[in-house]
Amino acid sequence: MMQSLIEISQIFMTTFVVAFFMPIFWVVLFLVYTQYRRLVATEEKLFGRSINNVGRQMLLSTALGILGGFAASAILIIMGLSLEQIGLYFIWPVALLLLLINPRYLCFSYAGGIVAVMVLLGRHVLVPVFPYLEQNVVMESLLMIHIPALLVLIGLLHFAEALLIYFGGHWGNSPIYLKNGDGDVVGAFTLQRFWPLPLVALLVTVVAQTDIAGVSMPEWWPILETNLQPGEGQALQYAVIPVAAGLGYADIAVSSTPRERTVFSAKGLALYSVVLLIIAVGSEFLSWLVIPGLLFAPLGHELLIIYGKKQEDSRPPRFQMPAKGVTIMMVLPDSPAWQAGLLDDDLILKINGEEVDTNNDLIEKIEDSYFMVLVEGVRDGEHFSKILKKSAASREENKNIPRTGLESYPPVSILHRSATLGLIPVPAPDSSVYMEVQKPDPLGRFRWLKEKISGLLNSKKAI
Repeated sequence: MMQSLIEISQIFMTTFVVAFFMPIFWVVLFLVYTQYRRLVATEEKLFGRSINNVGRQMLLSTALGILGGFAASAILIIMGLSLEQIGLYFIWPVALLLLLINPRYLCFSYAGGIVAVMVLLGRHVLVPVFPYLEQNVVMESLLMIHIPALLVLIGLLHFAEALLIYFGGHWGNSPIYLKNGDGDVVGAFTLQRFWPLPLVALLVTVVAQTDIAGVSMPEWWPILETNLQPGEGQALQYAVIPVAAGLGYADIAVSSTPRERTVFSAKGLALYSVVLLIIAVGSEFLSWLVIPGLLFAPLGHELLIIYGKKQEDSRPPRFQMPAKGVTIMMVLPDSPAWQAGLLDDDLILKINGEEVDTNNDLIEKIEDSYFMVLVEGVRDGEHFSKILKKSAASREENKNIPRTGLESYPPVSILHRSATLGLIPVPAPDSSVYMEVQKPDPLGRFRWLKEKISGLLNSKKAI
């Protein structure tokens, strides 16, 4: 028994290492890179400099993704889930179609729920009415999907995502100015993380009993049986193959800190995953649990998102202009403000003994000082004073930025100036620099495509 476990572990580890060299894993890595590069480009546009380093983001995400992929692969192998059972060949196309509707719907919970419904319709509606469809290759592959196994995959990947969010979801957050439902501009943090996952999956085939080779598995394995039934003189043989996947997380922290927000999201997602896994495994033994499972997979995930947003919106914004002074949302690493010992959430009241009331007032008083700046404020209810030393580079850089106010053109210049000093202050309620969260428009992309096609046809008619 011990020898078999050693051999199984060696095969698993070898296949897991091979997954790093699969082209699909490098495609996922490239997609993750483009997402982080896009985020950094937005930071450069808003602040005139990047806040998060793309290379560091990639390194941290890949490291966590490898750990998450290893854990998920081990559970997939223990459960005995094969590619035919979980229906990855159908989930990915459906997920890409959902992406065209809204990027938020690029999730296995939605795509997997749709595929599970397709399986039930195929088994209980289409094939009984049109028996010849059972001979179709696509329909045959669809009917091989084992819904409990599919639900286990959804629950397992979301549990892995919950762990990744908990340990690293708050890394690499970016400050933004956001216009809320009341029309006021408040500070917020965007949370976007992406993880490439190398995975080991099972591939099951029917072979003659005389052709069976490999390592004998324990009698209790697999936990979830495959739909593939061997005939007389035949047996099932499992092979491990390397695959890859990617997970992503996007959220906005308005009334909480990035860390508080990610912990809340991770706990909710973990609870959702555990409930789904219990239903999925239970449906292997109680078939009537399949329907609650395939309904809970997409609807439970959607309710989780709605509840999280409602919980965030129900509290007052955390990053808004105080009655007196200026609150700092974020102090940028390796900046003059960071070297002076200023911290996030510091309330700055005076610069060189003079009171400050607005963001523009704060930045101009610092810029008017030639080299050393006395910063006074309140931190955790206690007064403090710090000496901010302006570097020659920061002074020269500030000279090249137009000295325009927050309400002047170009409006982003004050963000560029404050970022040069390493300070991102909370916005004024009437700030002209802000982002707005667009309401989801499921048919928006199709309308855009229709307009493009109509415009092309009209232009041809004109010619």
